[in-house]
Amino acid sequence: MAHEKLQISISAEGTASRVDIIGSISEWGRNNAVDLRTRCQELKDGGATSCHVYLMTVGGDCFQANEIVNILNQVFGTYTAEGGAIVASAGTYIGVCATEFTMAKNGQYMIHKPSGWVEGNETEVENYLKLIKNMTVTYYDAYKAKLNKPEKDFKAKWDGGDFWLTAQEAVEWGFASSVKDAVKIDQETAKAIQESGSPIAILNTDLIHKNDNEEMDLKAIARSLGMPEASTEEQINARLQENARKAGDYDTLKAESDRKEKEQKAAQIKALLDKGEKDKLFAADARAKWQEMFEQNFEGTKALYEGLKPITKPLSAFTKTGIDANGNTYQGKNFEQLQDEDPELLATLQDEDEETYNALFADWKKRNKIK
Repeated sequence: MAHEKLQISISAEGTASRVDIIGSISEWGRNNAVDLRTRCQELKDGGATSCHVYLMTVGGDCFQANEIVNILNQVFGTYTAEGGAIVASAGTYIGVCATEFTMAKNGQYMIHKPSGWVEGNETEVENYLKLIKNMTVTYYDAYKAKLNKPEKDFKAKWDGGDFWLTAQEAVEWGFASSVKDAVKIDQETAKAIQESGSPIAILNTDLIHKNDNEEMDLKAIARSLGMPEASTEEQINARLQENARKAGDYDTLKAESDRKEKEQKAAQIKALLDKGEKDKLFAADARAKWQEMFEQNFEGTKALYEGLKPITKPLSAFTKTGIDANGNTYQGKNFEQLQDEDPELLATLQDEDEETYNALFADWKKRNKIK
């Protein structure tokens, strides 16, 4: 369940729509935030006036979860939500932003600070650090707005790492509105919860065993299709056939839409990189890495990219002078001092006087005992 790519099931009954978000929250695959916006808008255009979200996830991409919340609020105005056996990490942000959030009695709830990964030069790392700090504030403020307990108590938990709660504890803290009946937990989900580091035990009576009857399976299928749990097998099969037909039509249109979107995104990426290279936002040999980052996470990379500043050089011609005679410094400054006081000059050395740059860098590594 939780470590597979994001699975989103969207359905509607009259004016009420339902969005099931199951698995790791990421932008890969057909079920992503861009696709979610299109499908939710289709429901809204078809007459849906409300939205209810079902969450069963150990979390994932904090930026993607934030975009999902933005889409739900932009399309429907507000939404309500409920959680299954586990709602953790980025999934809790989707839940806490709902007007009401109900948690299964035996569900597990975990909060921690948003995290991410970046590689690149010091400018790229600094820009990404600013981005993740901004997202951390966004998440913190969302939890803070729902607190029933003193903020200082939450701050201590927030700074302490993973903060695991039972459904009842989530209500006591204010992150959940109420507790609903317990859910049955399959072996795959139980394993995912344990691998997530949860300290909360799963009761054997909550687990689905091989000898459980088929009625529970029918209820689960009906629920995933947005149908009443009391639906008969005949009604469920009819809905599955109808959905298969609609999916075929949808996939044909979606394939064409995806092709056009891919072409448009490729053109947009090329335009951004062409301009960035012209404006000297990055070195020419870094273009391939930026291309890869854009293709993997366009919106997140674009936010990082837009914060880049051109690397400027002095108006006067650069003259190689080499390492100062009195030690491993350049114009009286070592590597750290140049980083802090004149990073543009350090960048120029790296481009046009590699021997001097390498000597300064080697001295820095030696003094800091870095191999």
